[in-house]
Amino acid sequence: MNKIFSVRLLMGIVAVGLGCGAFAQDQAPSGLNTFEMLEVIFPWMKTSNTAALSDLNLGNMSLAQTGYMYIDDELTFIQQPEMTSSFNVSTKGFMQLKKISLYGSFGYSNTGFEGLNYNGTMMYNTFNPYLVGDTVSARQSREQFDMQGKVSYKINDRITVGAGAEYMSAVGAKQKDPRNKNTISSLKISPGIIYDFGSTNVGISGSIYTKSNELSYSVEGNWNQNLFVFLGLGYFRQEVNISSYSQWYTGQGYSGALQASHDNDNLFMIAELSYDHFNEEARSGSSFRLIDGITETNNISLSGLLRISRGKASHIFRLNASLKAVNSDEILQRSYTVNKGTYSYDSLATVSWIENKHMINDIGGGLRYSYLVLDSDRNIDIELGGAVVAGYFSTEHFPVQSYGYYNTFNLSGSLFARKLFRTGRLLLTPGLDIGYRMNLGSDISYIIQPLSIPDMVYHDYFVSKADVIKASASVRCEMPLSQNNFVKSLFLIPEGRWASAPGSEAGELSGYMIGAVAGFTF
Repeated sequence: MNKIFSVRLLMGIVAVGLGCGAFAQDQAPSGLNTFEMLEVIFPWMKTSNTAALSDLNLGNMSLAQTGYMYIDDELTFIQQPEMTSSFNVSTKGFMQLKKISLYGSFGYSNTGFEGLNYNGTMMYNTFNPYLVGDTVSARQSREQFDMQGKVSYKINDRITVGAGAEYMSAVGAKQKDPRNKNTISSLKISPGIIYDFGSTNVGISGSIYTKSNELSYSVEGNWNQNLFVFLGLGYFRQEVNISSYSQWYTGQGYSGALQASHDNDNLFMIAELSYDHFNEEARSGSSFRLIDGITETNNISLSGLLRISRGKASHIFRLNASLKAVNSDEILQRSYTVNKGTYSYDSLATVSWIENKHMINDIGGGLRYSYLVLDSDRNIDIELGGAVVAGYFSTEHFPVQSYGYYNTFNLSGSLFARKLFRTGRLLLTPGLDIGYRMNLGSDISYIIQPLSIPDMVYHDYFVSKADVIKASASVRCEMPLSQNNFVKSLFLIPEGRWASAPGSEAGELSGYMIGAVAGFTF
């Protein structure tokens, strides 16, 4: 209890340091809407360019919130948890000092994962095939801190520069043999620059980042515990009768992006083309000398927005497309002792190095349309729209020792709506989103080996290709207060999601999420 109180106190200090105040009403709405509408009113904030912070011209505004979420989902892969519960607190805010614009955020979360097998890494959305896990299902807990800061500076009327930093630190563990402990961290540095030609702006940005996940398994009872060291697509090798085992996932990446926008009276367009490269090694052994695998990920993405405004109404079109390619090298190394008469030393031998042993392609794209109407206070009065998303996914394990693959091609569609209602000072905005995903094509071929788990592969394949019905609902409740107060508004947002895959080849699968967020702006 003292720890949670200390975290809240620290967050409050950080948020106060970011400042308080009100936006100009001709620029943006007040209260929670300020943070929700940034990407509509200032679309440059959706890009990766940190120099866009100066485009806001918002003054000083902050937000603090706390929330809880519970997920029970059978529509997950084998190496992902079925049940997740999470408590979080966070704060974020903006501040302006003449030509300097600042943004900062701080967050703490305490998350528990259950219904999880074959994965002790706490990496649940990774493309790295070299994961380590066991078959003892027990609760895994993770505490995480997130910090982010951005600063931008207007050099003159044409040139704006910016820089940002993001840092994450987390620790996690399972309290049951074989018990895993995880120490996770990441750091990202992102500079950017924007040149203003008048109605047209162009920008360039980039980032360098590093990630680390040090995993250690230990056994406090008997030593009859086994681990699976996966090699991709259900193939594995085993570490048997362990008392301890260590694995280190260490990666470095970089990215670059180009942005361009054009503003012509009631029409605004913006696009961003970006490239991201990430290289991650899985290491084990004494001082993590042995490389078990190297995974290289290359991602090219394109995003764009078109906004057509007519008074207080806007037609907004969003386009997204990405191509992600993953290549993994499987490596087998051994350490041995070399004796040279009166002395000896340890050496390292590479038994095999198989390039492109495992490959993944993830291609997707979507179009989203929304019709947005603002009220006299520039709050969102009504929003209606829909989206279409297509995705192709393939994973392949090439034949040197084993062979297999599967691929899926899915098409998703959704409709959404939300409407603002006023009850005295209270603002109520219920929202509803319904969607359906259908499979347009799929294929699988799998060769069973002595060290393979075919049920894992077929389950993931059936979940990937299942036809899924989805629905979500939320109610945003906000009470604006006097702009002369320190606290500008109070808000509460309960929400829920539900999904079902009736008649899937993996069985009758379904899942749901319930959660709520409460907080205030100041």
